[in-house]
Amino acid sequence: MIPLRHIVGRILRWAGIGVGSLILLAVILFASAYAINTRDEPLAPRTLALLQPPPNPYRPEENLYIALVGFEAPAGESVFAYGQARIDRYNARLDALLRDPMSVPTEKPDPRSLQFNGKLEFPQQWNSYWNEIPRYRREVEKLLADDREFYERYLALHRLRGYFQTGRPSFLVPIAYVPANIRKLFLASVVLRMRSDDPHEQQQGLADLEDDLRLWRVMLAADDTFASKMVAIAYLHADELLLADAIADPHSSIPVGPDDAQGVAPLFLLDDWDVGNVYRREMPVHLSFLEQARATARSGWARPDTGWLQRLSDRIGDNFLKINATENLFAEQVDRLSRAAAPGAVGSAGAAAGNPLATIRMVYNPIGKFLAALTEDGFSGYPARAWDGAAFQRLLRLSYEIRRERIDVAAISAFMRQHPEWSTHPSDGRSFVWDSTAATIRVENLGKDTSGRVYFVHVWRALAQD
Repeated sequence: MIPLRHIVGRILRWAGIGVGSLILLAVILFASAYAINTRDEPLAPRTLALLQPPPNPYRPEENLYIALVGFEAPAGESVFAYGQARIDRYNARLDALLRDPMSVPTEKPDPRSLQFNGKLEFPQQWNSYWNEIPRYRREVEKLLADDREFYERYLALHRLRGYFQTGRPSFLVPIAYVPANIRKLFLASVVLRMRSDDPHEQQQGLADLEDDLRLWRVMLAADDTFASKMVAIAYLHADELLLADAIADPHSSIPVGPDDAQGVAPLFLLDDWDVGNVYRREMPVHLSFLEQARATARSGWARPDTGWLQRLSDRIGDNFLKINATENLFAEQVDRLSRAAAPGAVGSAGAAAGNPLATIRMVYNPIGKFLAALTEDGFSGYPARAWDGAAFQRLLRLSYEIRRERIDVAAISAFMRQHPEWSTHPSDGRSFVWDSTAATIRVENLGKDTSGRVYFVHVWRALAQD
């Protein structure tokens, strides 16, 4: 009979051999993976083409982007000069950030910038302006007087020719937008004039709203970043909601001549709403992020306060992130996601094709592949939101045509069937929903995130004396 201690000894010996073998195997596998990742791959021709910046066709004084970046310039100063100075400072900070990520502070608010005077005490919901603002005429007129320079700056935007982001691509680039209070004040002013008893005031208010639609179409149609595309869609939606309420109000003065439709309730080209080309403009942003991440990690190697274990970890991690290979993945993403963003393709499974996370290819450039997959997931909601914006614009046109042709409530369903170009979603052709009880028509959204926006309109009904 074998003594118990011999049995235990054999078990421990074989267990040690097994553990040692596993450790050796892990070391071999890690060494092999490390060796595989010692070289980056060259940039593919498609990647090089996508990284070439498009030419800027606009002078600074006609570029909406520069005007928006400089919109809060100190009183009396040019928004273009101020905006260009902000962009120049940002570009310089970006260069410094790549040299030494730990020594570059973020831009601080300028105490000289123009400030909004007063408070917007009236309701500010997206769908309340037409009905609620007239009760606050005195407050709105005071704000217009107190913030005259801001308001005139906003109206001056309507004269600008184009939109082109001149700040170098990165996640830190100055975002172009209008301060919320000014946007609300503009819409409130439009309501007061359109609801005035003076025909000239009515025409002027509607003209400003039409100019505003054209302004934000400029931003929408620019193949820029998703940030600018979504800002334009949000501003257009607010304008169109106000216009939809005006169209539905039988007391409002809305021109309904044969040539008025495209001016009052315009339909943009579907290409304006297609975000497919935006993915190309996002590629340099991701490259900048990768470069910043690498610069941050490498700067830690030289800092005396960084422990040896952290430095070792950073160096190992740096070896498993290949910049060129990751950019090639982004280029493949651009083509795949552009196809998946086209009308009729939103929500299809094609956008996720080619994900290498669950394959042996994950051994090479694992950090880059993870970042690419994470980026792709973050892009998922944008096409649906854009096409929902196009659908709401169609709905606005439908409501206008119902008024222009004086369609009775009982005939609306038939009218919608006769005009699918106004009553169906441009992405997948789903019909808008007519609710005869509430006298509303709504869009069935593709996107899950509506950001609190309303996607239905009330329909016009003739006055009894008509």
